[in-house]
Amino acid sequence: MSVSDARKAEKIAALRRQIAGSDAMSACAEKAETGPQVIGFGAPEMAAMLPAGGLACAALHEVRARDYRDMSASIGFAAALATACARTFPDAPILWCETSQTPFDVGRLYGPGLAAFGLDPARLILVSPASVVDLLWTMEEALRLGAFAAVIGEIDGRAAALTLTATRRLHLAAEAGGRPALLLTGHASNGTSAAATRWCVASSVNATSAHASLVGRPCWSVRLERCRTSQSGALPASSDRAVSDRDWRVEWDARQQMLCDAARPDPALLVPQPLSQTG
Repeated sequence: MSVSDARKAEKIAALRRQIAGSDAMSACAEKAETGPQVIGFGAPEMAAMLPAGGLACAALHEVRARDYRDMSASIGFAAALATACARTFPDAPILWCETSQTPFDVGRLYGPGLAAFGLDPARLILVSPASVVDLLWTMEEALRLGAFAAVIGEIDGRAAALTLTATRRLHLAAEAGGRPALLLTGHASNGTSAAATRWCVASSVNATSAHASLVGRPCWSVRLERCRTSQSGALPASSDRAVSDRDWRVEWDARQQMLCDAARPDPALLVPQPLSQTG
């Protein structure tokens, strides 16, 4: 084969790769347009503040803890959202990413705990990239595939690699694949993010458990700190109305496998009672 023939064959091969890539992108875009657009998670009062009444499928969503002590609560809330994603895309697994050196000292995911949220551990694919940069790359590539019910990443919100550009790339990848991305950023965040929504989560007292001195449903205090085109998006964050409209108490209904609006416990029930002694 002559040099000119070799170059011609190389160009043809390059064109074939380009066409194949275009076809894959077109198929991915078509799937994003024809698939579900919103993830319903229950909690009608909270969902009413979001466009179309739920989480946008093709978008990046951020979940952070209000304080250090709320780290586990924020991961539990993310697990509840992951269950909603798994219900929306029943044939797809969930990709959960955390670096080999965990960013938060709250331990690893616990299978029975996830099952309590209705999330089958068999549908979970765990990835442990070596660094934050690798984690962001893994999430971006996975989102562009459009093959997962959700792509979730745990990353310290203060990490130097977690820039506005990085979150913008994740959001665009979610748009391209038509699947949601959840980013858990811990209790300290630099605040620069292209996420469509940002949720600030804290643990809360369940009204039933406070009354009966028993373990009740998982309960959270949730604030919607950011939401593009939300129903209250035009309100200043400092106004009383904006704050009251964006704060909720929600709990997990294991039977329905969705969030529900939580009743407020009687303040008198929150006062510790002395243990009774018998016989």
